[in-house]
Amino acid sequence: MSVKTIKYSQRLGDVLRCLPAAKHLADQGHEVFFDCLAQYHGVFELTSYVKAGHRMGDVIDLEVWPNQYEAYRKSKRSWTDFVYSHPEIKDADKTNIILDKLDDKPAEGLPETYNLVAPFGLSQGYYRNPLDLIVRARQTMGKDNFFVLCPDEIKIQGLSTYTAPSVEQMAKAIRGATDFWAINSTPIILASATRRDKQTGFFPQKNEWETDNIFDFEGLTRMD
Repeated sequence: MSVKTIKYSQRLGDVLRCLPAAKHLADQGHEVFFDCLAQYHGVFELTSYVKAGHRMGDVIDLEVWPNQYEAYRKSKRSWTDFVYSHPEIKDADKTNIILDKLDDKPAEGLPETYNLVAPFGLSQGYYRNPLDLIVRARQTMGKDNFFVLCPDEIKIQGLSTYTAPSVEQMAKAIRGATDFWAINSTPIILASATRRDKQTGFFPQKNEWETDNIFDFEGLTRMD
């Protein structure tokens, strides 16, 4: 057994999208580590096949920003196809994010039944006004048991909000929602791993930013 370390330092959503690469290497018999910022290490509490950290061995650098960003944009390929063109992971099941240590317990701090919208995200080349999405979602889903998934630094008066204390709790909150809408950010990527038996409303990036979007998965519905 050899050791492989995947390097992708930042952006939680991108770290999650690299998990199929780690699973592919683990299935080949390698011991797999993931070198990323410490704030994302909670991801690896949900996986049995890859651990956080950097060990001696082959380093597979998949990070797009900054060194590969220009090549990525010029390629016109989707983020997924561009990253998974690396020869060591090109045969990975690249749209199958497996969180095999995520238990069946519900998210903490939410009612038994609720609807959820996730209108916030980083790296949004095609900007969507979060307020517009919240209003549309509330009109469609109804005001009862309606929650807005918010980063810790954002507070909204007059609405019920939910801030996940960990990646685990965020994944559970998204999984447990009756209706769930999101832009192209971490929550939609977690939805791909936890909601394939449910409908998920998606507000994608558009125009030259289209290539940044999450891959299609069962239950995903583009809302415009």
